[in-house]
Amino acid sequence: MGPSAAGKTAISLELAKKYPVEIISVDSAMVFKGMDIGSCKPTLKEQKMAPHHLLDILEPDQNFNAGIFLDHVEQALDKITKNNKVPLFVGGSMMFYKLLLDGIHDFPSDLAVRTEIELTRSKKGDEALIKELEILDPETFRAIDLKNPRRVARALEIIKITNTKLSQLKRRPKESLLNKKNCLLLGISGSKEELDLKAALRIEKILNAGFLIELEKLVTTYKLNSNSHSMNSINYKQFLSYLEGKISLEEAKKDALSATRKLIKTQKTWMKKFQLNYVKIASDENDSKYFSDTINTYLRSYK
Repeated sequence: MGPSAAGKTAISLELAKKYPVEIISVDSAMVFKGMDIGSCKPTLKEQKMAPHHLLDILEPDQNFNAGIFLDHVEQALDKITKNNKVPLFVGGSMMFYKLLLDGIHDFPSDLAVRTEIELTRSKKGDEALIKELEILDPETFRAIDLKNPRRVARALEIIKITNTKLSQLKRRPKESLLNKKNCLLLGISGSKEELDLKAALRIEKILNAGFLIELEKLVTTYKLNSNSHSMNSINYKQFLSYLEGKISLEEAKKDALSATRKLIKTQKTWMKKFQLNYVKIASDENDSKYFSDTINTYLRSYK
């Protein structure tokens, strides 16, 4: 794992030459077909260097969420283990790493219940749902972000389906695909100055590679707009505003860089929360030997 522009793709392909791995992408933009340049997705040539999973699994007009991620990860793990290979998770979506390592509550959903809740909202407004949540589950009411209507609605949906307070359900054990004790956690990072510079260079690189043409084609083909889930990804969101004539190209570049820098800061903060076995500093080329040594020690423990 590591922040944007740290060099995760390059190091994963380097490791794939040395070890019997297949790569599972942990990225919320690379899952969309056609979103290649702006997401810095591994090229077709790079994908041939090692089997990749969770790339191009959705159309850009579809939504992506934790449930879809975990379903595809489960399928990928099954294929990889049947091939007698080791799964190597690579990416910067830290929340998904948390789900993999700490587990998730598999709460039910019901379209009829959800429709009923949305009907109440359209008739009586968000305040009615907030008030209902306060009555049904005061603890969740105090803990939840009441300014996020989706979370309020989802909490009510779970409560209505299960006839149990969400706060009580959350105390039950989580389900996990991975045993955290058996996972080797590796990170690649760098200084703020180094990563900020790489982020700026990467924006120029994707623009030179034809990103705007890619984006325009996606918008036209799939009738995408600012409300489309895929178009909220970094780079796509900022340059969509440029295509729509809302801001200049320079403003879009500035906004994309600012968003990337904020993401990098968040990613580095997340990494501190994980008990990483080893962190490689991107600028230290000589450090790669220790990266491999860590993996060798890990693999020997399973032999």
